[in-house]
Amino acid sequence: MTPFDISQIQPRAWKILTRAYENDRVAGTYLFYGADGVGRWPLALAFAALLNCEENPRPKSDTGLPVPCGQCYACRNIFNLGFEGLFTAFPLPKFDSKDKEIDLTNEILEQKRQEPFKQLSFEANDSIRIDTARSIKKHLSSKASVGVRRVALFHQMEKMRAASADALLKMIEEPPADTVIILTTERPESLLPTIQSRSQVIRLDRIPPAAMENYLIEHYDLNPVKATVLARLAEGSLGKAVEMATTEDDDLSRRSVGFMLFKSLFVDSGAETISHLVDLVKTRDRGHARELLIQWQSLTADCNRYAATGNESDIVNVDFKSDLIRLSSYFQGSQPAELMVQAIKLALDDIALNVHIPGLLAALSLKLKAGIHRQSA
Repeated sequence: MTPFDISQIQPRAWKILTRAYENDRVAGTYLFYGADGVGRWPLALAFAALLNCEENPRPKSDTGLPVPCGQCYACRNIFNLGFEGLFTAFPLPKFDSKDKEIDLTNEILEQKRQEPFKQLSFEANDSIRIDTARSIKKHLSSKASVGVRRVALFHQMEKMRAASADALLKMIEEPPADTVIILTTERPESLLPTIQSRSQVIRLDRIPPAAMENYLIEHYDLNPVKATVLARLAEGSLGKAVEMATTEDDDLSRRSVGFMLFKSLFVDSGAETISHLVDLVKTRDRGHARELLIQWQSLTADCNRYAATGNESDIVNVDFKSDLIRLSSYFQGSQPAELMVQAIKLALDDIALNVHIPGLLAALSLKLKAGIHRQSA
């Protein structure tokens, strides 16, 4: 059994790939693009396993599409990132020693081995190095072992610099025999037009909530209610859902949940917002409730400032920048900022008193949502 059923997680993309496989029309280069956490890396691994799976005929999933068996030698080694015909490249910082580079590479691979949907965090100056591209090209220049379909996976291509991209382009223009090159990116427009034009481009969709729920229940032993809530908050990104499931008590996770609850004030129904608060916020913990509302104050200020200036450098919560820019549209014209600031301030004052925290937060959510949508109508 495979560690995940990609046909359930990315059904449209998987259908395109399996149709090409069954018709013996597999492209030499693919470009997988989509939001972070929707499964670009896992899709590449599943396709590599399908190309090399030793089972014949291929097993069928519940969708009726072929999937790799997950049990044969090739499948096991591909999903464990130890297959002789699998080559991976991802952004790395510049190191002063080869040993440090090897250690970090192994650490990243181990994280991906344990959780293929884990979202990797890279620094601004990290890049896919030219020596990595050249090393993969050198390995692929030799003849593949009998029965092996090699796959070269370049992850987060937007972090590949021009010199590395030129080296890769030559490999794409003259693809090695028995080899498939897979490029992944969140932003295909950031790649060289020549690379885009020589690749079969496949867009990955937001993951269906039911598929995320099943994955969380199966892999993280979550109860169905919690899995449903996390899947709903993750907005189609299994990577986000996994992060929340694995770091629930961590400050970063609480911050992510706090932001998603703030966002739900604008995009969800009142009932859903309250449900999120009840399920994910320790509503009887006054300290946690206070922390949540202070975060909402800061997020409100960011949206209001950006709506007024259009200057991204004014945004304090930079980890949520792209979403805050979109939410700032609610703060144009008749701005809800004054209403939100005043309502949150009053709620913070009430938290210091002996009030019922769940009721306070529920009432606040309904009040904020009513004001937001009345003024944006």
